[in-house]
Amino acid sequence: MPTPAVTPESRERLGALGAVAIHSVIAIALISVSVSRASIVLPVTLSLPTGGLGVFSSVDLALAAAVVVIVSVVARMALIVSGARGASLARRRGVRYLELSQVAGITIVVVVLVNGVTEAGILVLSYAIAAATIGSLWIQGRGSAADREAPWPYSASAALAIVPWGVVALYQIAGIALAVPPAPIVRVLTVVILVLAMAMWLVERRWQLGTLTDERTDALHTLLTAANGLALLVLVVGLARPSALL
Repeated sequence: MPTPAVTPESRERLGALGAVAIHSVIAIALISVSVSRASIVLPVTLSLPTGGLGVFSSVDLALAAAVVVIVSVVARMALIVSGARGASLARRRGVRYLELSQVAGITIVVVVLVNGVTEAGILVLSYAIAAATIGSLWIQGRGSAADREAPWPYSASAALAIVPWGVVALYQIAGIALAVPPAPIVRVLTVVILVLAMAMWLVERRWQLGTLTDERTDALHTLLTAANGLALLVLVVGLARPSALL
């Protein structure tokens, strides 16, 4: 009996199913931390010239991290459905970019928060910059081969994307100078998550230059978003229950 041929579409569907499974496990673990009331709850403040409202809201760290992973679950399920309906490659890439923009945006908010930044304005700007710069990659990727290979749009977007990380570095340096540095696990995982973000940009650049196929790029992005979710899980557990990591 002949063996059915493995098509690119079937490989893509299998990859999306695997991504859904991996990200779902991480999301369930994060939600479990929140439900068990073990999560760290971080304040959000709003300063005004008249004196400010002070703390006006809060963020459950485990739930915020869970949202990052759930975004990938929803996006990958959408890819499975769109693939079954014969959606174009451009539309499927659009779904992936929407996923990456939200993963980047919400992740930087979590990182900024755990590094001691509570001001709502900084949080909103950090989210907007991170998400928008991924959107700029999507716009460049929709152009011709010459447009994709052009270095300046990519370089300008990358330079803008690093701004929120500069804010994080400023707060870390200030904390060290004032003898109130972030916890060691925060410092270590901030670097880990930054490296993962840089890897995602490098993967995208290699796709723009034509050295990575769509299939390979998608697989690498899946691995990076899963690694990002795992790093957030370790961060959440490490802050909530340090003994769990020993």
